[in-house]
Amino acid sequence: MLKQRTVALGAILLGQIALPLHAAALMGFEDSAMLMTEIGRYNQEWMLNYSPALGHAIGVEQMRMSGKGEQATTISGINYTGLIKRWNMPAAQANVWFNGSVGEARGQYDGFAYTPSLQFDVESTRLYFLAKARMIRAPNMNYDSAAVQAGFSFYETGFHQTQPWFVIEAKTMRNNDPGLQITPALRLINKNYFLEFGVTNPWQGEGFAPRLNAMFVF
Repeated sequence: MLKQRTVALGAILLGQIALPLHAAALMGFEDSAMLMTEIGRYNQEWMLNYSPALGHAIGVEQMRMSGKGEQATTISGINYTGLIKRWNMPAAQANVWFNGSVGEARGQYDGFAYTPSLQFDVESTRLYFLAKARMIRAPNMNYDSAAVQAGFSFYETGFHQTQPWFVIEAKTMRNNDPGLQITPALRLINKNYFLEFGVTNPWQGEGFAPRLNAMFVF
């Protein structure tokens, strides 16, 4: 799923400290739009939102997933993102976010769908950690997920430079195969974009799957 990680913009979105555009923000700065997408074997997702005020964003979202032996289900809905709490530290920042959509499911499961989630992240210019829990529900459907990510940057960069990171994610999803997805990835972060190239369960033959995450702020 969409990840779960997306970007702290320039002065870090909504922020007062100058960390590089990193991982966890789920919206852009005030009066900006953000496009996020995840493309992988096990699920695909995209979200486009607009931030009319600090700490709030509204938009549209679509995700597609399938359980073992099932037809794919696509959820389309209206999305809201809110910053619940932020802690600014001398060389780091921590946040708690709410993100969720309400809409309609079509495919293996049909009907009203909802996807509320809570996310905690903390990051500095060199280290990063994220934990996220998400409900993904529709009539007779339960694809609830939980994920943790951790990573480090190879070196510090200036505000206008691209910074490379190594990140590893562990994710579980109910009624999905594989139920545990481990994804090491290379992440490239700049002040207005974010690109991540990873491989899910690289040690497994049938479970091996490339994954792309991207984010653009405009």
